[in-house]
Amino acid sequence: MTTTSGIQAADLALQPGETLLEVQAQGETVTLPDAALISVGVVSTGTTAREATGANATDMAKVVAAIKAAGIEDRYIRTQQINVSPRFARDGANDYQGQARITGYVARNSVSVTVTDLGKASKVIDAAFGAGANSVSGPNLTLLDDHDALDAARRDGIAKARAEAATYADSLGMRVSRVIRVSERGNSARPVNYVTVTASRVGAPPPPPPPPPPVAGGEMRQQINVWVDFALVPK
Repeated sequence: MTTTSGIQAADLALQPGETLLEVQAQGETVTLPDAALISVGVVSTGTTAREATGANATDMAKVVAAIKAAGIEDRYIRTQQINVSPRFARDGANDYQGQARITGYVARNSVSVTVTDLGKASKVIDAAFGAGANSVSGPNLTLLDDHDALDAARRDGIAKARAEAATYADSLGMRVSRVIRVSERGNSARPVNYVTVTASRVGAPPPPPPPPPPVAGGEMRQQINVWVDFALVPK
């Protein structure tokens, strides 16, 4: 998106004879992900809150042990959420009638697992399900350190903005004199590959999961949007 204006000199300190050219460009770079984020959850039930949380702690301990046995270090396993809530039933013919009463409790616990060897992602998913996890989501492919990739996207965005400015200036019989202002508004990273595997049902054991699909690393596109204000002058 590009606009030109010659009436904003006071606001942007344009010199006499200069014309403002506003250019928006999107810089992009393609990188390879170096990690996969997997969310692993356990849902347990009990007649009391203590029973539900106790069963959940035991089940989650088995899952975490299996994840570690699959080659994941402690520092890459982080608790995401722990939740305990009552289960209700009603005495009426349907859920909108009768007095609600507590029939038991549900405990939920989930951990985030960072897999730095993408070749182990499927193994971790399989190990988690095998140890009793009933909810697995991921992997989300990511870069642990995206600083260099974002800088490359910024350089690409600025180069595109300069090229576009030069084209407009030449078409108008002008030339680019200087850069007045540069701004950046957000960035994004879009993985090419994304796989989600879930199996969760409160109150019943999960069905045996299918073998986890192989994880293809693919590519990630890092994008940056830049806005550049140029001053144009006659040739």
